Amino acid sequence: MGRIRLTPVARARTGVMTGGTLVAVGAGLGLGLAVGLVVAGVLLVAYCLLLMDVGSGPGGDGP
Repeated sequence: MGRIRLTPVARARTGVMTGGTLVAVGAGLGLGLAVGLVVAGVLLVAYCLLLMDVGSGPGGDGP
């Protein structure tokens, strides 16, 4: 069984989505479901804007 190879872009996406999920779940558990959903929505918008700002690199490894 080989090791899973991830590009830096895929690693960054995974980290952002995992971190955003943890923050949203933490807010949902601590402050209520409505706050958790709002936090998840804000993080999703921030993630999408981050992808728009980064763009693809010359190697074609971007979004």
